[in-house]
Amino acid sequence: MKLAAVYACIYVISSNVAQMPLHVMRRTGKKVEAARDHPAFYLVHDEPNTWQTSYKWRELKQRHILGWGNGFTRVIRHRRTGEVTGLEACMPWETTLLNTGGRYTYGVYNEEGSFAINPDDMIHVRALGNDQKMGLSPVLQHAETIGMGMSGQKYTESFFSGNARPAGIVSVKGELNDGAWKRLKEMWQKATAMLRSQENRTMLLPAELDYKALTVSPVDAQLIDMMKLNRSMIAGIFNVPAHMINDLEKATFSNISEQAIQFVRYTMMPWVTNWEQELNRRLFTRAEREAGYYVRFNLAGLLRGTAKERAEFYHFAITDGWMSRNEARAFEDMNPKDGLDEMLVSVNASRPAKTTTQENTQDE
Repeated sequence: MKLAAVYACIYVISSNVAQMPLHVMRRTGKKVEAARDHPAFYLVHDEPNTWQTSYKWRELKQRHILGWGNGFTRVIRHRRTGEVTGLEACMPWETTLLNTGGRYTYGVYNEEGSFAINPDDMIHVRALGNDQKMGLSPVLQHAETIGMGMSGQKYTESFFSGNARPAGIVSVKGELNDGAWKRLKEMWQKATAMLRSQENRTMLLPAELDYKALTVSPVDAQLIDMMKLNRSMIAGIFNVPAHMINDLEKATFSNISEQAIQFVRYTMMPWVTNWEQELNRRLFTRAEREAGYYVRFNLAGLLRGTAKERAEFYHFAITDGWMSRNEARAFEDMNPKDGLDEMLVSVNASRPAKTTTQENTQDE
């Protein structure tokens, strides 16, 4: 997380997982509605525990997944009814999977003590791993690539922290004795100090002095290119478009819009599916899942367009007859209006009515 590119990638994915609305849904026949009466709805949508909002809980868990490979959340249940009453975040460095005689449990060691948790009571979202039980840390898997960026960052920090690279060279036409050299140093330091306090005005030099500015050396230029390449490689590790970590070197106005769609489709969708499937099997009993309960992330927020694009979308949705005007108003957080629940169908989209002549011809 100390490397800017790694921090940016983890923040981009974690914040996007956290900002999407998360609901408990209920499917009854052909009807789908938000199951606000289910106890898990408030936990995943608003407040999983007394310390966190839903946003901060999901942001923290996704950060743990990307940094450590595993995100753990303990499911708190009512002792008698088994109803879900809370979701408590567990730190990955305090949690381990234990095998005791062929029976797996999660062991948690924190400031409250040590205790075992049944797998049915642990939400465990994993990164890509080598087995079915634990995920692997993307940071550790690509330690060499990230380490190269850290080395370049430390080198530039140590090199420039003490003004190691001079801005230019002052040369003297002729020889100077010790007294003249001392006076020259004092004059130069006083002049440069005045420049810093007077908004970089032009400094005049005596005729016997010559100043030559130093440009970027080939070594410095190569270091810059290496750091750019490293930033691009790290973005590839986390599957994040370069422009989303402020690497706009090869970005254009047209391809950024397309890359945003690609980000939702190929970066966020796998994580969303990972989260949804794990939450479904831990928050609901098998009977509840068969009754139609499930959790769902709403990706519409990530794909929300401009006002013009939304207006065009609603126009076609309403005129094609698959969205009412009140449903469109609901998407814009507007109150419903009387008479706007009726579905409209454009004339071009309606089925052509049979003419009397055609009916008579068929009768004959």
